[in-house]
Amino acid sequence: MADMEERVALNYLLDFYGPLLTAHRQEVMRLYCEEDLSQQEIADQLQITRQGVFDTLAKARKQLTDYEDKLGLVRRHREQLTAARQCLEALSGITPAEGDAPALARARQALEGMLAKD
Repeated sequence: MADMEERVALNYLLDFYGPLLTAHRQEVMRLYCEEDLSQQEIADQLQITRQGVFDTLAKARKQLTDYEDKLGLVRRHREQLTAARQCLEALSGITPAEGDAPALARARQALEGMLAKD
């Protein structure tokens, strides 16, 4: 279970910071996180050693977590999603006054759009 959670966390980091990695690190991380390949399968596909895959994954993980530690984009994204969910929940408890229904519907629609992209 922890391995799956780690891959999900790495996937988030890769989505946000992947373009900052070298092409080789991006490819290894993509194969590991998105294609769910083992280190040996990645080594076979890229014609490198399993140790090379292990080292590349370790360096890429470190680089991605360093970016997150410094920039915090994933953390902020998650906080914004939580806030959007809370706003949507609060809006669902409001009975619009006469004439306010269209504005309320637009606000709800905007929040749902934000949440649908995640």
